[in-house]
Amino acid sequence: DCMAGFKRSIIINKAIEEVFDFATNLDNASKFLPGVTKIEMLPEGGMKPGAKFKETRKGRSAVIEVVEHKRPEVHAASASMMGMHATYWFRFHADPAGTRVEMEADVQGNFIWWLFLGVMSRMMEKEDGEYLERLKAAMQPTQHAKTTSS
Repeated sequence: DCMAGFKRSIIINKAIEEVFDFATNLDNASKFLPGVTKIEMLPEGGMKPGAKFKETRKGRSAVIEVVEHKRPEVHAASASMMGMHATYWFRFHADPAGTRVEMEADVQGNFIWWLFLGVMSRMMEKEDGEYLERLKAAMQPTQHAKTTSS
């Protein structure tokens, strides 16, 4: 299997529990995921490992599975489509300025995908790389968000 992906981090001037709860509440998703037209929890009872939800963006939908949910430190979810598997890790750290959120995308694919992984990973980074800026803007509407790329 081949792997690709990207990392981002940002500081949000809010308490860690508040940031975690806001970021993992599906009702808030439309505020920081502009491409997503619909998110629905599949009936499994709440945000916990093994829970699944269906995300629709621009006409294509994916079933996303929560792989880890440990308030307020870690939230991770993964999606598979057409032989490719992507996991997004979100780690929350208390910081003097509020909360540091780290996002890491981990993309894996089977043999057929290895040619496309770099392209897919760049496409995902373009689509989801602004995620943290938008999360921050949704939680701190008055301040202009800046991130560091690693």
